[in-house]
Amino acid sequence: MSLVRIQVFRRQTTGKNENRRTRAAGKIPAVLYGRDREPMNVQLDKNEFARVLQKTGGRAVIFDLDLDGESEQPLALMRELQQHPVTDEIHHVDLFEIPRGEPVTVEVNLEVVGEPACVKFGEGEVLQIAHTVEISCLPRELPDSIKVDISAFKLNEKVLAKDLVIPVGKLITDPDAPLVVVRPATIFAEVEAVPAAGEVPAEGAPAEGEEKPEE
Repeated sequence: MSLVRIQVFRRQTTGKNENRRTRAAGKIPAVLYGRDREPMNVQLDKNEFARVLQKTGGRAVIFDLDLDGESEQPLALMRELQQHPVTDEIHHVDLFEIPRGEPVTVEVNLEVVGEPACVKFGEGEVLQIAHTVEISCLPRELPDSIKVDISAFKLNEKVLAKDLVIPVGKLITDPDAPLVVVRPATIFAEVEAVPAAGEVPAEGAPAEGEEKPEE
């Protein structure tokens, strides 16, 4: 998960026709709501929001909202994204405000670095079982990713969630959950093709039940 700053604008009009006009003007209709906030109609710049989604690969994001008229800029999670079923055009976004000063439970990307010697020489391969882990931390302390170095790993060594070094907050994922394992490389043996019933053997090959004539 990432903390991304994005500009939002207040929106005075609602309804299907107005939302259609908003999208035609290059904006995305949205609503901002929260535990201590009445729902507020807002809009996002379509191009800016698309760049954020592309940059984060569609992963979960905490938005640092640049909202005019707010003494403290709110932080928000995207709760719902409505898209056209055919064109994938974004029709509406729901943003849920995160109370300031309170920790949130979020998924953080797991970044595997390093190449074990057994993998380098073709004896092993890396299987990444999980690509994220859940942690609880303050939104502004949220790390972009948590790294795990497997350079010195040997065959059949694994990383459990409890082996991670969490830079801030605390781990929520099951401590015994396996995340990465270095396993023996899969070797596919070449199997000689056997003619199917009724199939003519290749030239020079004996038919089934026949012996190959002596040279």
